[in-house]
Amino acid sequence: QKAFESTLEVAKTTRNEVSLKTIAALRANAEAGFAHLEALVAVKSPSEFFELQAAFVNKQIDTSVEQAKTLQAVMLRATEDVSMPIKDAFEKALKNLKAA
Repeated sequence: QKAFESTLEVAKTTRNEVSLKTIAALRANAEAGFAHLEALVAVKSPSEFFELQAAFVNKQIDTSVEQAKTLQAVMLRATEDVSMPIKDAFEKALKNLKAA
């Protein structure tokens, strides 16, 4: 029961961390989008528009890749952290059975 309680607590903490990382990524993307729109308003030629647009898309792709890597790392660590109390309890029970 302690292992399950510990697992639930870790899951709650992890959920909060994932939520905060997701919100931060969404905020960064929204701010980048608004900054890009502001820059587009000042465009003086079609070539400048296309250049600005291409640069924005390339930067957003790079940003998205980095954000995905960050979230993947958090989720991987979360999976390991959440499963650890149950794994430890199982190993302890197995060790006690072998000793008996």
